[in-house]
Amino acid sequence: MAVPAVKNLFRPILEIAAEAGGIFPYKQLFEKLTVRLSLTEADLAELVPSKSLSKVKNRTYVAAYHLKRSNLLTTEGGEGVKITPEGLAFLDNHQGDIERSDLTKLAAAQGEGFDLVDPIPDASDEIAPDEQIAISHQQHHEMLSDQILDSMKSLEPAGFERLVVGLLAKMGYGDGQVTGKSGDQGIDGILDEDTLGLEKVYIQAKRYDTSQVGEPEIRNFSGSLVAQGATKGVFITTSTFSTTARQTAQSISMGNQFIRLVDGRELAELMIRHGVGVVTEITYEVKKLDANYFAEV
Repeated sequence: MAVPAVKNLFRPILEIAAEAGGIFPYKQLFEKLTVRLSLTEADLAELVPSKSLSKVKNRTYVAAYHLKRSNLLTTEGGEGVKITPEGLAFLDNHQGDIERSDLTKLAAAQGEGFDLVDPIPDASDEIAPDEQIAISHQQHHEMLSDQILDSMKSLEPAGFERLVVGLLAKMGYGDGQVTGKSGDQGIDGILDEDTLGLEKVYIQAKRYDTSQVGEPEIRNFSGSLVAQGATKGVFITTSTFSTTARQTAQSISMGNQFIRLVDGRELAELMIRHGVGVVTEITYEVKKLDANYFAEV
């Protein structure tokens, strides 16, 4: 049989994850799918256009991503999948194939509305190739952002602090150092704002999974800046900030201090933009017709 479309992998992946119960490594997931879908050696040998990954693995990652965005699966540090209580309930109440529209509704309920598009569209898809490239690129960007976040959450606190200092240095700040340790007074890193080191920026980095950063943490960080005689700080987390935390930072920044908040999603975006923790796999050059040339020739 041909390599299944992404939408045809939703139910098999969810059922395999349900049977496993706990975290199920991707390697074993590929093996289970190969048997369950009766994939041949020829199927497994099919590669994506960049020839960097098999179509089966690529589409499995994409399907797992959409199931995660719909809160039916969780992914653990990029190592595998685990079904959620919502995923188990969905399997109990839903019969037959899982359609894109089913996941779109679930994603919208999570505040994550988006269109699902197979990485390689059917010929019947009524969408121009350049539009498909743009949509697929955006989806890949979102998946990469999720993978980066999962990977950051699996780091030890010291490793996360090094990552943050390294990223800010790559963004153009001067020399930096990690200071996070017992008795650091809430300061995990210090960066030179300029290459001469005339101004210092103090950093606090919190590697949280799901816990929000609240107002108390922001006020404590502000107190730490006061203790250092500092006026500028960046509070970075892999999770999110509560509304009151953001309001508190904004209020403090109207005075003698400036506190910049960076949540997990923005942190992942900054890493992609500045090439930290990612590598360029392949570059596509998309050209368009030069109508002026043909009008003047």
